Amino acid sequence: MHQQSFANVPLWQFEQLLPYPNIKHFVSGRHGGVSLNEVGTFNLSFRASDSRENVIENRRRLAQALDIEPSRLVFPAQTHSDRVQLVTASTNPDTLTETDALITNTPGICICVMSADCVPILLYDPVTQSVGAVHAGWKGTVSKILTRTIEAMQQAFGTRPENLVAGIGPSISPEKYQVGSEVIEAVQQAFGHTKGLVDKEDAQGKGYLNLWEANRRQLQQLQVPEQAVEVAGICTYQQSQDFFSARKSANQAGRFAAGIMIIS
Repeated sequence: MHQQSFANVPLWQFEQLLPYPNIKHFVSGRHGGVSLNEVGTFNLSFRASDSRENVIENRRRLAQALDIEPSRLVFPAQTHSDRVQLVTASTNPDTLTETDALITNTPGICICVMSADCVPILLYDPVTQSVGAVHAGWKGTVSKILTRTIEAMQQAFGTRPENLVAGIGPSISPEKYQVGSEVIEAVQQAFGHTKGLVDKEDAQGKGYLNLWEANRRQLQQLQVPEQAVEVAGICTYQQSQDFFSARKSANQAGRFAAGIMIIS
């Protein structure tokens, strides 16, 4: 990933998406805002232990960095679901409840998802000029929300997976993401195996889940070209000085965001 400051806000960008002039995209970090303590400074979530005024100001700063109006930032109410929603110019953000992925082909709308260990994934179809933003924790990953998002883009825009460019963003790494037997069983049911997805299983049934690989394989199975997929490989737990980590902070952290928009 490429890191650069825009209007004094440090943002990360995928190298695979940078060459396309018709989109803007970003992954934010924990710096550049006005929040304090564990949610600071750049918390973007109203659900974190932060004041509403701080979040509004942080979102205003994000919009300024993207050179858009704050009202053009669209966030769903995430619940670790497998629900995907289409966003248009007439969409009321209040209707985006229990939603963990957004898609659009409307220029000027920046669709965003928030995270603090879960995987944010951005999708771009340069042929149909459409985009997707996905929030995939372990629940979303085993329910294959990424696959569902691409299927929704196929239905709404005529997207062909072989045309997609994808960025799998910062999240907790397989070295740090220990999960219990119920999660491992869910991975087994979803993928038919756990090989390459779960490592170091112990006598208590715990192991380490690789969210990056589980989502990369969904792209592979849909025939998204390997060279068009960028995995950031940034661990939010190990780099909690730059990104929020719910696990490392005992769920006291704020939330960073990933977003993408068509600009023309």
